[in-house]
Amino acid sequence: MSLKRIAPLHCISLGLAGLLLAAPPLAAQEWSDYTGWSGDAELGATLNTGNTESESLNARARLRHQTQQWRHTLQLEAHTGSEDDETTEERYLGAFQSDRRLSQRAYLFAALRAEKDRFSGYDYQRALSAGYGRQVLDTPRLQLSLEGGAGLRQDQLEGQAAEEEVILRGAAALALEVSDTTRFTEDLLVQSGEDNTEIEAVSALRLRINDRFSTRLSFTVQHNTQVPADREHTDTITAVNLVYDLWR
Repeated sequence: MSLKRIAPLHCISLGLAGLLLAAPPLAAQEWSDYTGWSGDAELGATLNTGNTESESLNARARLRHQTQQWRHTLQLEAHTGSEDDETTEERYLGAFQSDRRLSQRAYLFAALRAEKDRFSGYDYQRALSAGYGRQVLDTPRLQLSLEGGAGLRQDQLEGQAAEEEVILRGAAALALEVSDTTRFTEDLLVQSGEDNTEIEAVSALRLRINDRFSTRLSFTVQHNTQVPADREHTDTITAVNLVYDLWR
């Protein structure tokens, strides 16, 4: 990649770092009692033999570290599948977000997201953004947070030159404690530019087995408004995974 293409992302990175570091210090009472590490890892797989030989594997990990002023979250995902020795699915996702709290419910964020999906029509899609977030609802059973901001996206359609564009970013995260052992979540991400709008919605139901293990059923919808003529605009992923809590 040329220096001309790298320069905008580099400048935005410096600007985001300055924005977060310039935020005012927080009073200790504005923070939750929990600090330290949290996270989980999950894995799901299927294997079919006989008239049709097929297999699929999906893995996901989320790590978070929180201090009195910062919250850092790393998410990694991989989805692969094949049928009769022919690859039918191959997708990798990496996302990192840093949050700087302004109050008990408000924060600034900087987010980096990179995705490579072999069958989406894009060689890659990656975005760097920043903005403002707020915990709109926070009860023992229901939590809802909203984020809004802007940034820069780089992507490359198959067989075409890489492109850059300014984007607006919106996100929402809903969590509902259905019971002591059941939790429903809905995560929505929209990254919209002049050429393409990306939308990802993930609905998940997590059923706790014991203190460390859970079962997670999820349904993911991904949509791009601009794709090659021979590709669909919308993809879906249905997964049933076993989850292990790394810290609890």
